[in-house]
Amino acid sequence: MNAFEFFNRNFGRCLNAAPPGNRPHMDAWRALSMQHPMQDKKPTRLMSGWAIVRPSGTVMQQRLAVDGIDYDERRRADAFGEELDAWDGGPRIFLVFDKSPVPIANLFMTLDLRAVRICSPGGVETFDYTRPADPKDAGLGRFRRELEKRRQRLAA
Repeated sequence: MNAFEFFNRNFGRCLNAAPPGNRPHMDAWRALSMQHPMQDKKPTRLMSGWAIVRPSGTVMQQRLAVDGIDYDERRRADAFGEELDAWDGGPRIFLVFDKSPVPIANLFMTLDLRAVRICSPGGVETFDYTRPADPKDAGLGRFRRELEKRRQRLAA
């Protein structure tokens, strides 16, 4: 199964009003770029927060008025860090939403803690979560830096 099929099966199906077609990349693009009904608000795109797509379903921060998604208000570093710390070996997609939609070219599965992929509108950050890093290292990406600060905070 590729990243698009995994995304659609475990998250996109909740977001797309239309039945899935035979082009999974287009179904994923539609889910990431269209407007969705919000709880107590007018429809909007996925513009803030985060989501973790799992084989068992999706958990996300932004509250949509759709069925089949669990909601969680934790900060992304805490949500992503707890997911990685409790890794069961199954595939995940870690998404960060911003004003621009996440392009489907930035949609990747994480299959191993040695190659964690955080997908955002600005790109994909890949790192080895099995090896601690110095959060003061200027070469660290922003998501890895957040996760390392969390790891140090919990160790203290």
